[in-house]
Amino acid sequence: MIASIALVSCDPSLSALEFDLPDEGTIADATPPAANFSATQSTIDWRMYNFANFSTSATTYAWDFGDGNTSTAIDGVNTYPGEGTYTVTLTASDALGVTSTYSEIIEVVEPEAVAVPDPIIINADFDLLPKSSGSDCSCAGWINKDIGDQGESSSGNGGSNNVIKFDNNEPDHIYQEFEVTPNSFYTMTVVVAFQGSIGGSYPSSLELRVLAGSGYINSYMPTYYTNTVDFPQEDWGYTSISQVEMAANNLLNETIVHPNNTSYNAYTFIFNSGANDSVALFVRGIGGPATGGAGGNFGYNSGDEEIRMDSVTITANN
Repeated sequence: MIASIALVSCDPSLSALEFDLPDEGTIADATPPAANFSATQSTIDWRMYNFANFSTSATTYAWDFGDGNTSTAIDGVNTYPGEGTYTVTLTASDALGVTSTYSEIIEVVEPEAVAVPDPIIINADFDLLPKSSGSDCSCAGWINKDIGDQGESSSGNGGSNNVIKFDNNEPDHIYQEFEVTPNSFYTMTVVVAFQGSIGGSYPSSLELRVLAGSGYINSYMPTYYTNTVDFPQEDWGYTSISQVEMAANNLLNETIVHPNNTSYNAYTFIFNSGANDSVALFVRGIGGPATGGAGGNFGYNSGDEEIRMDSVTITANN
């Protein structure tokens, strides 16, 4: 005989022994949440801050960034409207509803801009200096025989052998590479004089181009020389007029026309370096017939008047 006995207690004190089991991932009263974070200013936008969450034993998070913006993401990110002092608060909670709060005060300040240095231009005043071969010349440091005849030494603007001459009916040029800071603006000023107009069929103009380093011949790495005698005279940077004239290679392309006077005049231009850390300045006389003339055959010639350049100055726009 099998007897079955059921025991039922009506003692209300037993209900006091009932309790809720903790949710998965938490331990009641043993590991309460502890909120914590660190703040880092973005290097891309000074108003943006990234907040790394170091909270422990928490399952949900509530961010208050102090400027009216909030978030429930694990890690926080916020872009502030401007400079100022902001109190950032993180509330971390576990599955039992236990909370922990941590706050930090951050000072949002726009950092001072790093000054862009001026480029270093060698023989920018076109003095009579030695070059790697041949006699001293105002063109020293400015020769690239692949894309034009060298400019010639001349006198002017109160000096002797102190200007570069773009002779009439010749493909004279100057060319030099120099280092720049990417995505920066620069101001270039050239001091130029034209010979009196002779009223011919081919008036001279002076063309100025700033060429991107991305257009250099393949595998070419620029070298920035400090002495004119060390500069190469060919096979460097740009090696053809087609390269020079390719629109994608030009950061600046400007033309100075005859001002109808023979004075030395200053002309100013602004360019941006784009993604380049190296660029080249190329200047040539134009206006004459593409072929013929007294120089080499490069597909261009200056016109009927001589042009003289006294100096070139390039400064960063800080």
